[in-house]
Amino acid sequence: MDKAIQAKDCEKASVGSGKDTRRLFRRRLAQATVASLRTQGKSVRDIAAFNSVCGHVESYLRENRSCGINDVVEHLQELEVFDDNSEDCETFNAMQLLVFSALGWKSMVYQPEFNVCSPDKLANHDGNGPDSGLVFDVYNVPADMCVRPLFVLLKCFGNLLPARSSSSTQFAVETSKTAASWAALYPSEVNAYLLHTLLGVRFRWVDSIALHLDYDKSSRTLSIFCFPSICASQLESRSGTIFAFASTERNGVDPRADEDDIAHLLEEILLSYRLLFGQCEKSRKFFRLVFDSANLPFPQPDTLLHVLCGQRQLSHDAYHANLLPRDRRVYYAARDFPVLYERVELLAKELSGGRPRSMSGLLRDRRDTLQFWTFWLVALFGGLSISLATIQTILQAIQIAQQAGKI
Repeated sequence: MDKAIQAKDCEKASVGSGKDTRRLFRRRLAQATVASLRTQGKSVRDIAAFNSVCGHVESYLRENRSCGINDVVEHLQELEVFDDNSEDCETFNAMQLLVFSALGWKSMVYQPEFNVCSPDKLANHDGNGPDSGLVFDVYNVPADMCVRPLFVLLKCFGNLLPARSSSSTQFAVETSKTAASWAALYPSEVNAYLLHTLLGVRFRWVDSIALHLDYDKSSRTLSIFCFPSICASQLESRSGTIFAFASTERNGVDPRADEDDIAHLLEEILLSYRLLFGQCEKSRKFFRLVFDSANLPFPQPDTLLHVLCGQRQLSHDAYHANLLPRDRRVYYAARDFPVLYERVELLAKELSGGRPRSMSGLLRDRRDTLQFWTFWLVALFGGLSISLATIQTILQAIQIAQQAGKI
């Protein structure tokens, strides 16, 4: 395939765009009531001032589990972090919204939104992009939920931080009898290249951890989180903001992610880049075409994304070396992706049921080795038979012509 056509095809495969976090932060805050909040004489729109507030928030959350947004706001008021420490309703709502926004931007679980609903509600950004509808149930909730623990507030929006299933059959240990029923996932058979060439899947690069590997079957769009370094940094000491959403409930009717689930989720996100891109040569080439300098899907790509998706083997001497995933020859969703199990299994099932839609797709499909070589052997012997028959016909025609004295 011509490189220009291939690049154009890959550009179509990447939809949506990542956002420059700092520019997005300033633009959205400028439109909100929280822009009136000031700390040490500076507006919270100032990056340094905003980071100072975030530092107080993160420090409090590390020492206090199962707290709510109101607890954080009251702590900030006690420390007199804001220049205007009045307790009128408008100022208090602005503080609630600022803390909610800080939690979203620092954890990257969700992206807060402003001025899309009344001041007494908290809103998530609805990008109107294709998604399965299984992650977000709603995009705004009443601010009254700020009195509840953060994991309860987050659950009100939907399944933003999935928990491992309690099904003993699905997630049995590897030595149990049920392990025999696990479906093997080979990087050569489950990867981004095959998803695109066989199923026509497009890739939507998102800045929300909650949407990672969310697959919309109707539009054949797969969402992929585009900042893996955020996952690695938060996983490094288990002190990232995302762990503030860890549930402390046990055996709840509606299971929520605890600290171990969240740590598993971050590890699985990093591992998924290797499965989809890094361990397959064609997928690595496909990734490099998608991220060609002429059509980058976001203005400031994460360097770790290039490492995970573009390198054949990971160097474990580099930054985040102890956090980089270990490649496997074969994966099992139940063992390697216990939190993202359903999303990974869905992709595998879509691929296993997918069939080449064209002759070129058939020529590239090597998932079924027996079928692949059977096709080529039939094509080879069929081609030879046709060639020999054609030659024989020509020779007979020449012989007849010679006997008739025409040659």
